[in-house]
Amino acid sequence: MPTRTCAFVGAPFCEGQNLEGADLGPSALREAGIGRGAQKLGWNFEDLGDLNFAAHFESVGLGDKNGEPHFDKLALYREWLAETGMHTNFSTWVADKNREALVNLATDDALAPAPKRKKTQGVVNAERMGSGLRLIHEVVLKAAKAGHFVLTVGGDHSIASGSISALCEAHPGLGVVWIDAHADANTPGTSPSGHYHGMPAAHLMGWFGREKGGDEDAAAGGLRGFEWFTPGCLPEGQLAYIGLRDIDPEEGEALTRSGVHAFTMRDVDKYGIAKVCEMAVAAVSGPDGKAPLHLSLDIDGVDPHFAPGTGTCARGGLTYREVHYICEECALSRRLVSMDLVEVSPSSSVYSPL
Repeated sequence: MPTRTCAFVGAPFCEGQNLEGADLGPSALREAGIGRGAQKLGWNFEDLGDLNFAAHFESVGLGDKNGEPHFDKLALYREWLAETGMHTNFSTWVADKNREALVNLATDDALAPAPKRKKTQGVVNAERMGSGLRLIHEVVLKAAKAGHFVLTVGGDHSIASGSISALCEAHPGLGVVWIDAHADANTPGTSPSGHYHGMPAAHLMGWFGREKGGDEDAAAGGLRGFEWFTPGCLPEGQLAYIGLRDIDPEEGEALTRSGVHAFTMRDVDKYGIAKVCEMAVAAVSGPDGKAPLHLSLDIDGVDPHFAPGTGTCARGGLTYREVHYICEECALSRRLVSMDLVEVSPSSSVYSPL
């Protein structure tokens, strides 16, 4: 059997929420040795680099008048690597450097808010969101059609709309296992904040506009910036959550009425991770049990004791071994074709390294 290729897509995209830091995720994973790890497992590793959203937005007339701080933060991160060799906590190091000219990456409040942006059709920063996610969609689709395993590293969880929509196109019948503390299944009409990183699952399943008083244009795919997107490309029955524990009330009601398979942390406590994983994978494997699988892993699905480097910590999550087991079982199915890893934010960890 020929050696398969893992295509690494860096998607340092944080337009879907008001916290800074997750755009350092791809760089942090590279420095931690993800390429070497893949090669030790017998894979070819093709790093496609980081998508340059700043240049993309400038080219389509959506440049940010407040500037694009990603490259400043990335330079600071590389300075930390060169000076410390990853032997200190990045957040503490930044605080000691007292770089107040940049976003304050490491104070007791953890992260500074991003500049406020305009809400369109119930979605903050909709046009830039849609344009950036289309760029992710196109790159992921190309890699998937080339036969590669596609690993898309964010960035916030909004990137799932770009990656999963592409993978549903490349792999018909795709089943998605979504590890998260949050369901990300709000709509523009139910979201308390209007931030899109809490909406990608709902958009993929075609829920926009369904709520009372919802925007029918958004439901039909007319959300500004998302004209390329196909709402409902992921059927409800092909999505299974593991690790839910922080759900908004209306979001929870919608999930209960739907065909989504939701396994909360209580289910993990009750049945154990092996049984929950078995049920989740079986639920999205299609009528013949052979559907291709995608794993969308939000690091906040893991308990902050094990994974403090995220801006959206929620206590009572999965252990290191439990999340590792889910990854193992999906891989052992021989049907795992792709994965997202999102919300890894080195700058938000105020804990000492474990």
